[in-house]
Amino acid sequence: MFRRKQPVLDEREMLEMYRIEHAGLWLMYALLVGAVLVQLFSGATMREMAGEVFVIVTVCVVMIIANARQGIWAMNARPSARDNAACSAMAGVAVAAVQAALGCDPLAALGSGAAAGLLCFLILMALMRYMKRRQEARERTLENE
Repeated sequence: MFRRKQPVLDEREMLEMYRIEHAGLWLMYALLVGAVLVQLFSGATMREMAGEVFVIVTVCVVMIIANARQGIWAMNARPSARDNAACSAMAGVAVAAVQAALGCDPLAALGSGAAAGLLCFLILMALMRYMKRRQEARERTLENE
């Protein structure tokens, strides 16, 4: 049952199966994030949310590594500093909004948001450089074949 067998699906069915899995992954991710936010606003401690947070972080890291190794950035975007800045700004605003909603000092919430936005931008820029190198290496490999 778990041994590798020849696929019984044709290409169209495989593509449809991948679409279903894609939607299921994003649904699971959204539900986990929602569960963490509900727990966060209802006063749960980090220890109580550790399982959900671990799953979210693990899925994120695995997806980033898998896509980066293949030189894939996103389905409908190319890596750019402008897009990285926009995404980082959204992340910073989200962090600041959650901090403010939890009753933190507004200045501390703003500082947390700015730090999160900056960290996100630096990570995205480093990832963008890595991805571009991977894409160039893949193109050179394809040209040599």
